[in-house]
Amino acid sequence: MAQFGAKCPMFAPFKTEPAAALPTYDTAVTVGALVSANLTVNLASGELYADDALKEQLSEFASGTVALETDDMTDAVAKVIYGATGDSGSTGELKFNKGDTAPYGGFGYYKVLMRDGQKVYKGCFYPKVRAALGNDNAATRGNSITFGTTPTTLTVFACNTGDWRITKEFTGDGAEA
Repeated sequence: MAQFGAKCPMFAPFKTEPAAALPTYDTAVTVGALVSANLTVNLASGELYADDALKEQLSEFASGTVALETDDMTDAVAKVIYGATGDSGSTGELKFNKGDTAPYGGFGYYKVLMRDGQKVYKGCFYPKVRAALGNDNAATRGNSITFGTTPTTLTVFACNTGDWRITKEFTGDGAEA
């Protein structure tokens, strides 16, 4: 299997988080055009040694992060993802305040794979995440052009069902849709 593409990063804030079911979500927003999405999983682990040998070992999901990079993020999307405050008046300003709290939400995208000469589209969904604003860099244009991207870090949590990642593969005609 070879991976060679990724598209369509979507975020939707929580509507409800039931005790024994996956969360329900408000309207999803497209974060931007996907440049990269890199998952890092943090495991809680332990080992038990007895009689001078390893007897038990356990590693369980504790949390994760998705380092997300998109080509752009509009202020309307930033307001939804980061919990920034917008001005409903005529100024059109988006204000980032030290008291802002990013909402919990669901995040997903899909990867393009090649398996035995056939394209496979793999949807990756994280049912409970919270975004953190990335660094903002700017550079003047010189004798060459360097494009910048928009970084966002999503912390991945297990939702109330214990699920933290859900994937599904699609193949055949119309699979990408």
